[in-house]
Amino acid sequence: MNLSTDETAPPPPRRTQATRRRESDRRMLRAAARLFAERGVSGTSLADVGLAAGYSRGLPVERFGNKLGLITALLDSMDSWFQAHIVRILKDIRGMRAVRLRMEAHLASVKRDATATAALYSIYTESLFVMSELQPHVAAVIGRWREGLADSLREARRAGEIGKRVDCEGEARFLLGAMRGLVIQYLLDRSDSDFARSKTILLSHLGRLR
Repeated sequence: MNLSTDETAPPPPRRTQATRRRESDRRMLRAAARLFAERGVSGTSLADVGLAAGYSRGLPVERFGNKLGLITALLDSMDSWFQAHIVRILKDIRGMRAVRLRMEAHLASVKRDATATAALYSIYTESLFVMSELQPHVAAVIGRWREGLADSLREARRAGEIGKRVDCEGEARFLLGAMRGLVIQYLLDRSDSDFARSKTILLSHLGRLR
C-alpha cells in the first residue's frame, strides 16, 4: 500500500509556550496598529484588539495590563524595527550620506507601511490631548530618532562636509519636524506627486548647510 507524504512525514515539532506567546503578542500589536490607523487610539479598546487579533477580549489586558502598556509596547516595537533598519541601510556610511539615508528611511514609511505610520501619528495625537502619560515615552522615541540625525550631522561637521558653525542639534530638530509635517500632509491628502515634490525640496536643504 502506498502512503502519502503527509502520512509518512513526522509531525512538526510542537511550538513552545514562549514561541506561542511571542506570536500572539506580535499579532495583537499588528491588530492594534491596524485599528489605531482606522479608528484612532481613542476609538479602539483593548477588547477590540484581542478580537481583531483572533484571541479573546481579555488577552490584551493579561499581556499588556492596560491601554498605556499596549501603546508603549507598540511604540517600542516600531522603534526597535526602525533602529535595526537604520543599522542595515547605513552599514559603514557616515556624514551627509548617512543624514540623507536617515531622512529617506523616515519619509519612506508612508509607502513602506502606511497603516503603521498612521497608527504612530494617532499615538502622537493621543499623547497631546488624551493620554498625557504617553508623552515621556513618545518624547524618548522621537529623541532617539532626532539624536541619530544629529550624530550623522556632527560626523559631517567633523569631516568638513558642512560648516563648522552649523547647529547640528537644531538642524536635526528642524529636519525631523519637517519630515513629520510632510508625513501628516501625505496621510491627509495621499498625493504622491505633492509628497515627492516636497521631499525633494526638503532634501535640497542639506546642500545649504555650508
